[in-house]
Formats: sequence, structure tokens, C-alpha cells
Amino acid sequence: MNRKHAITTVALAASFSVATFASAQQPQQAEPTREQLQQQLADLQARIAKLESSDAQKAAAAQTKAEVLSDAERRSTLGPVAPLTAGYDKGFFIRSEDGNFLFKPALQTQFRYVANSGEDADGDDEFESGFELRRTRFRFDGNAFSPDFTYSFVFDTNRSGGNVSLLEAWGAYKFADHWSVKLGQFKESAFHEKDVPFTNQLAVEKSLVNAILGGDQVDRVQGVALLYGGGKEDDVRAEFALHDGANSKNTNFQDTDTGDWGVGARGEYKLGGDWANYRDFTAKGTKEQLFVVGAGADFTQAGDVDILRATADAQWESADGLGIYGAFHGNQTDAGDAGDGFDWGALAQVGYLINKKTELFARYDLVALDDVAPGDEDTFNEFTIGANYYLGPDGAYLHRAKFTLDVVYLPDGAPSSQSGLGILGSDEDQFVLRGQFQLQI
Repeated sequence: MNRKHAITTVALAASFSVATFASAQQPQQAEPTREQLQQQLADLQARIAKLESSDAQKAAAAQTKAEVLSDAERRSTLGPVAPLTAGYDKGFFIRSEDGNFLFKPALQTQFRYVANSGEDADGDDEFESGFELRRTRFRFDGNAFSPDFTYSFVFDTNRSGGNVSLLEAWGAYKFADHWSVKLGQFKESAFHEKDVPFTNQLAVEKSLVNAILGGDQVDRVQGVALLYGGGKEDDVRAEFALHDGANSKNTNFQDTDTGDWGVGARGEYKLGGDWANYRDFTAKGTKEQLFVVGAGADFTQAGDVDILRATADAQWESADGLGIYGAFHGNQTDAGDAGDGFDWGALAQVGYLINKKTELFARYDLVALDDVAPGDEDTFNEFTIGANYYLGPDGAYLHRAKFTLDVVYLPDGAPSSQSGLGILGSDEDQFVLRGQFQLQI
């Protein structure tokens, strides 16, 4: 006899016992008829069946719930997954404990005041000033499936209108010791001043020579790059890229005005120090003397115009807070029947920490143009002096939160307007005052 039948029998017996005891205590009444007894028995059986049905329904519901939860857990798991860790270490991160997956979201912004004082083409005084969000960028970096596969996605907002556009989207895979391949839309490595992130500059902005002859002319490209070295113990690192031409970001496979195709390369040799200190121009945080020399070039063909842009540079930093950087640029243009020309430029920069939070800097750069209209200025000088104030205990926030103030003097004006630098195109001298607060989270 199973449990349910035993319960049914006990309940039936108990019911009869109660009924018999109740009738014995009452005054003598007529004996119930056979039909009445059968009806009472039928009522008891119906009640017992209802109770048994309710218990069965509860058990079935519990079983169904357990099966659904088990199936949902199974479907949400693609395979064995390591536990996750998350936190903040110079930026927010989510990482699997085995290190195979890493996700680092970040926000970068620069709030700036610019004042430009000079003369217009007629010799009249001209003054422009105002505030702007020079850059506000969202980025997502990390690695997937393995520490050997890294990625980066960067989105930029236009300071005029706030439109969002894709700036970088690439993946890189380390396929052998010292060797990696990178594919997508990325910043071509040719000019060191451009390679150094905009957040890690000494001055409020990069130099005029970089804008006219250097990395800003190449900017982001779409293509594939082969990388060598870059490890902490490597003294040499290099990169070679095949791409769609200078400044080919956000284009399809068709040729563009800026380029049909191009190649770029850069090599660097570290004579001493840590590569991590080479990612900025400040000697803050430098614990051993850094000395790196490098050279790079980009060749782009755009229609009938061939442009070769080349540079050589050196960077030195001491553990006492002194940092020095110098570069030379030479650009050769071959425009077919329109002729050719050679433009060149140079830059020298020095920074010094007067204490753990405050840094002074000075920079000089020169642009010399070959092919200019008769009577137009062909040589442009830029002088910049300023200071950085790093926030946090002893300036510990470094580039993540800092104030920068600088003054720029251009005695010969500028060959073209570079509003991102606060510089306007003019043959007359001009002064530029720039103040900036920078935040990275």
C-alpha cells in the first residue's frame, strides 16, 4: 500500500469513527438509510480526492519551476566561465579571473578657454575668445578570449554641434613572441608627437608643426599593421602599416581626395628607461633615466600627387623631473605637372617639475614652406610657455585630472587657421591664451 492510499484509508476510517461517536452521543434517531450512507461516503471520497489533487498540483508546479530555472541557467551559459572581478585601477574595469576577458570603459573630456589677439588682413585689431569642449570622447578597450587579442573602440564628439563619430575601431593579435598584427581603423604610428595621446601632452595642444607637416596630416587610417616589440624588456619596437592613404578614417573601399593608398612605418630604440614613461612628455613618475630615439615616415598617393612625410625625434627624461623632446620634419610633395616642393619643420620642448604637483614647460617650433605665392610668408615660428597643475595627493591623478595654462606667440602668424589649436590664419603676429581643465574617468 502506497503512502497516498494509506492516507486515504486513515482519513476514511477517522471520518466514520467521528460520525459513529457523534451519533452515539445524540438522542436516538432513525437509522440512516443505505442511500444516505452511500451519499456520505461519496462526499468523503470527493473531499479526499480534492485534497490529493491540490497536493499533486503543488508538486507539479514545484517540479516545473525547478526545470525552468535549470533550463534558463543552462541556456545562459555558453561554456565554463571564470568568475568576474571589477573595480577601478587608473580607470574602471571588468575582468575575468583568468585574465582572458577585460573590458575598460572610459570617458575623456577637455574644457577649454581660448583667447586670440592679432590683426586681420587689413591690419585692423582682431580679438576672439570663448569657451569650448575641445574633446569629449568615449572609449572601450581591453582584451577578449586571450590576453593576446586586444581591441579598442573610440568615439569622438564634434565640438561644433556635438555629433558623434567613430574615431578608432581595431583589433590586434599577438601571434608570436614580439610579433602582432593590427587590423581596422587606427592612428598610424609615424610621428611621436601624434602617437602621444592628446591627454598626455605638456601644452594645452600639440604644436603648429605637427598640425601643418606632422601627424595631424596623417591622423587615422584604415588598413593593417605589423608590429614588433613593445614588451617591457624589449629595447626595439617597430610598426609597418598598409592603408588607404593619409586621413582615410570612416571611408569605404573607394579612393578618396586625401589618398588612394599609402604605407607608413616607424621604428624606436630605447637606450634606457621604461616604455611606460615614453607615453607622455612629463618626467612625473619617471624613476629611472629614459632615452629613446625614433624615426618614422608615411607615403600617400592621392591621384597625381605623391606625398612623403618623414620625421626623426628623440626624448630624454630624468628622475629629477626634467624632460626634453626634439623632432625634425621633412615633407616631399610631387604633384606631377604642378611641380614639387619640400617643406620642413622642427620642434624643441622642455618641461620641469618644480614640485610634485606643478610643472613648467616651454616649446618652440618652426614651419618652413617651399611652394607659396609670391609675397606670402613662408616661415612661421611658434613660441609656447605654460604650466600644468596635477590634482590629487602630490599630483597623483596625473593626466586623469589636471589644469593647464599656456600662452602662444606667433610673430609671423600662421599659414592656415588651426582653430583646434586656437590659431587663426594670418600673416600678422598673434597671441593666444589657453586655459584647460582635463578629466579622464
